[in-house]
Amino acid sequence: MNICVRFISDGIRDTLAHYRRDDLPLHRLSWELHTRIDTLVPHAPSVWIDQLRDLQRRVAEVAITPELTEGEHRTLDESLTLLADVLELAHS
Repeated sequence: MNICVRFISDGIRDTLAHYRRDDLPLHRLSWELHTRIDTLVPHAPSVWIDQLRDLQRRVAEVAITPELTEGEHRTLDESLTLLADVLELAHS
């Protein structure tokens, strides 16, 4: 993994950690993910970018809801777990 990809991936992981500690609101998480994934585009394989973007879109869909339903909470939790897994696989 090149240094740029590692730096941006670490930033995504930090963003996820801030959200999980309640240091970051959901709408900001969605924006941070979108921005950081876009920054990866010239440095990472398109298949990987597509996976990350798909997961970010799932987060964005629930981020526009004022109060999350139980199903939306599940979708969000699954998406964030998968996002962390995809990042971890890239480090391997």
